[in-house]
Amino acid sequence: MTTRAIILAAGKGTRMASYSNSSPKALLELRGETLLSRQLRSFNNSGINEFIIVGGYLFEQMEKFVQSSKYNIKLIYNPFYTETNSIASLWFARKYLEGDVFITNGDAYFDKAIFEKLLKNKNNYVFGLDESKRTDADYRVTMSDNEILDMGKDIPENEVMAEYIGIALIRKAGVKLFRDLLEKSIRNGNYNLWWEDLFVELMAKCQKISYVDVTGHLWFEVDKPKDYRKYQRCF
Repeated sequence: MTTRAIILAAGKGTRMASYSNSSPKALLELRGETLLSRQLRSFNNSGINEFIIVGGYLFEQMEKFVQSSKYNIKLIYNPFYTETNSIASLWFARKYLEGDVFITNGDAYFDKAIFEKLLKNKNNYVFGLDESKRTDADYRVTMSDNEILDMGKDIPENEVMAEYIGIALIRKAGVKLFRDLLEKSIRNGNYNLWWEDLFVELMAKCQKISYVDVTGHLWFEVDKPKDYRKYQRCF
């Protein structure tokens, strides 16, 4: 079965309000090309060519983007994007959680070598981490013996061993358990979780969350205006 990618791009991006008031964050441009287009191109260059994008904020702009795109994209609408977090967007795309599937956020860019490194790892659940970024890491991770032990935004800085870069690969053998946890979480009213929080539940079920270190490969996430200004200058 062909590996596909689910890209979550529904949120408004309130921290980016000065730039995203008139555009979904994923459609902000760097040197004349949107963040989303750059991500799709990088995926496509590594052999991934089936995409599911979940939009919400300024959805009409996302529709126009998809209509004009050369890529094979299925666009899904999350009508509750103002009241939910990324786990709800993933739930709207749940029927596409089958086979081998990447999950990413739409405001990020990854060099194609990162996708290739993840694909070489044959574990059921694989995260992309950057071990060179420990200071000021946003989504923090601790690891041991090629396995993630803990992750989140509240890990003390002196314990941080890597930064999670915003991409995961789920293999066919692990996708049903992941999808079942997603369904259960939504049924229980946990709409405001990050989709990555499901992996913490998997760890609690003694499931191994593997990782690859992408140190030295280009990746970035545009979370704040300073991120956007930086990559406008140096990309």
